[in-house]
Amino acid sequence: MPEAMVRFERVSKRFRLGESHDSLRDLLSSGVRRIAGRDPAPSRETFWALRDVDFRVDRGESVGVIGPNGAGKSTVLKLLSNVLRPDSGRISVRGRLAALIEVGAGFHGDLTGRENIFLNGAILGMSRREIRTKLDAIVAFAGLEQFIDTPVKRYSSGMYARLGFSIASHVEPDVLLVDEVLSVGDAVFRLRCMDRMRRLVRDGTTLVFVTHDLDQMQSICPWAIVLDKGRVAFAGSSREAVAAYMQAMSRSYAKRGLEIESDSSREAVTIHDLTLADSSDATIVWSRPGDALCAELRFTLHRPVPRLIVELNMRASIAENLISVNSGRDDTFFDGRPGEHRVRLVLPALHVAGGQYLWNVRMWDADTGVAMVDTPFRYPLVINDGGRATGALCLEHYWAHLGPAQTADADAAGVDINHVPKAQPSGAAS
Repeated sequence: MPEAMVRFERVSKRFRLGESHDSLRDLLSSGVRRIAGRDPAPSRETFWALRDVDFRVDRGESVGVIGPNGAGKSTVLKLLSNVLRPDSGRISVRGRLAALIEVGAGFHGDLTGRENIFLNGAILGMSRREIRTKLDAIVAFAGLEQFIDTPVKRYSSGMYARLGFSIASHVEPDVLLVDEVLSVGDAVFRLRCMDRMRRLVRDGTTLVFVTHDLDQMQSICPWAIVLDKGRVAFAGSSREAVAAYMQAMSRSYAKRGLEIESDSSREAVTIHDLTLADSSDATIVWSRPGDALCAELRFTLHRPVPRLIVELNMRASIAENLISVNSGRDDTFFDGRPGEHRVRLVLPALHVAGGQYLWNVRMWDADTGVAMVDTPFRYPLVINDGGRATGALCLEHYWAHLGPAQTADADAAGVDINHVPKAQPSGAAS
């Protein structure tokens, strides 16, 4: 039977709203301020950060913990690392534990990087001899050879994270806890961290990984937990967990909507909203490659525009346009009488790779060539491809085994591309 290294059993944790201390030092200073009349009495209202949370992680498993802000993710890690204690339930962690849950946690600002390695390593259970043996490897992995004898109070947040992760990963822990802290590192270091975590898991380390980077999480964690309002909303494969999370976020967005600021400098048109919907006409901000997409624009014209052109563009958050659909190029011009209008664009299939995309709206008067509106790229859409695609597109495709190598030429001569045995499309949604 698999050995459970991390176990949460009906764990609940609550906080008092307005409470600003979670250490003895903060408690004493708060008491002094209250006596001096400079600190109001804390509220009696409580907030449940976690309610009846159950899960287990076996030896050598890696689990992602995802969810919206305030869902309870960081509280889980702080409970596991004994920074906090639960109000009810039972928590068990077996073996040596290393945690990277806050930039600079466990560091003393006046000590050098080298001295903090010995201090932090000792806190994590390493012997002095073990630290000496691994010192050069820790410094090299962090890339801080030039600054290792500099007080860490002069380090940037990225340098803090690099040194902290390097120490925690070289402890060779039985259980490693990693929070969103890695997001402050540069792209190359994040890739090195991912490779290091994969190797630790292969060697038997148990990993609990909290992140908002869903692609990163899917690449290292085969299963995940979705937290929402302090409860486990879903637990299963990481791919299904991401789908459940994004569907919940889409529902939340549909209810709340996106606040739109009218462009008062443009008197001809006011954009009210751009709504993205699926094939069932449900409002979404999340989709899969190959799914149909409907974009509906609602706006008000304040003067007549006999031949109105509408253009919708989609781009990755840091890339140039991936999609640009212009009604004028399609010889479609709208009768722009004054008043409110709705224009709909239907894409039968959107074959782009996973990631975050943003949409914008442009409108022209075709007769004058004057641009009436050009909004910022602010309308969001997230594509989840399960971490399978690379590049800009996620095309539907199939694989077929044509036989042994020695007969490949003869087989290929008679292959009909339209009759290749079709498995589940690798680039399509399941």
